[in-house]
Amino acid sequence: LELPHCLVICHGATRGCHWAMRKLKHHEQKLLKKVNFFDWKADRNIIEAKILRKFHIEKREDYAAYYKLATLVTQLVAHLRKLPASDKDRIKMTEVLLEKLYTMGLIKNDQSLEDCVALPASAFCRRRLPIVLCKLKLCESIPQAVAYIKQGHIRIGPDLVTNPSLHVNRDMEDHVTWAQGSKVKGHVKEFLEEADDFDLLGN
Repeated sequence: LELPHCLVICHGATRGCHWAMRKLKHHEQKLLKKVNFFDWKADRNIIEAKILRKFHIEKREDYAAYYKLATLVTQLVAHLRKLPASDKDRIKMTEVLLEKLYTMGLIKNDQSLEDCVALPASAFCRRRLPIVLCKLKLCESIPQAVAYIKQGHIRIGPDLVTNPSLHVNRDMEDHVTWAQGSKVKGHVKEFLEEADDFDLLGN
């Protein structure tokens, strides 16, 4: 899994936190007894399996990393929101966090913490190279995009990329294109031009 070292801030902000556990009240104990953690785990596994299929993620460890990072971000945001709005540390940390997340393409707005309150793991999935290729209409489907990447048909700037799990930030996205001499490039271009002509005819 290739991710930028942009979220180290999250580790630093949560590393020193020590949660004081209190004794559960009577009604809380009764409620806890009714919770079936086995069903909860099963539901989470089902959701995880759906996401792995949807984004064609071959390594489960990748999604586990996305989930952990998303959790760290939401924890950090929760801590920041507890501080006074005028607190200098909150303002500085918020600016740094929003800039990092926006640059990574994980949020659409770099002016508010609201997009980070419940940042989903799928936000990281959507920045994988195959998804970005489909977004840029360079490929028709995610499985096709994965195949083209592994076959060496894609480059970012001058660099050939063969790892489908590569995280594509906003700056990198502008430089995603076909590798020099790729035979697939011509076929896809012809297909897209034919599709555009078909749409113009009103079909």
